[in-house]
Amino acid sequence: MRKFLVVALVLGIASVANAVAIYIDGRDPGESTEINEGVTPVITVVSENNSSWLGYIIIEEGGTGALGNAVSLAAAGDMGAAKPYTETGWGSGYELTTAMSPGSAKAIAAGPQFSLEYTGGVLNKTAKISLFVDPEFVTPADSVSITIVPEPMTVILLGLGALLLRLRK
Repeated sequence: MRKFLVVALVLGIASVANAVAIYIDGRDPGESTEINEGVTPVITVVSENNSSWLGYIIIEEGGTGALGNAVSLAAAGDMGAAKPYTETGWGSGYELTTAMSPGSAKAIAAGPQFSLEYTGGVLNKTAKISLFVDPEFVTPADSVSITIVPEPMTVILLGLGALLLRLRK
């Protein structure tokens, strides 16, 4: 019986925890996505509820590119903030905070809460973008690997060039 109560308590606590996720250009990319060269994808931090939270969205150390143009998207009265953040050995990005108004009035809304742009990725290189949320900041709440790939026209031109070289021989 005790084991059942412990499991129920753990599940109950987990169910009220704030779940946040990374979306790219308005969709959930899963664990990885490919972005065409020269494109600037918009990364959105989406929360399932209107709870206060503190977190970090970073490009983990060793990844290419940068996060910029951070914008708070929450409802009117939002107490959220996005501050640039860098820590050696961890990565660089933004510290994100949302907070309810005094008296627990809901100043924030569930849904998209922050928007950022990913720029400067290197062709055929991968950057891992992770979102860490309090209290431990050990395991990311969500991560996505972004790989920059040639845009379709470049691939077509390279293919045509290779075909012409082959025909010349």
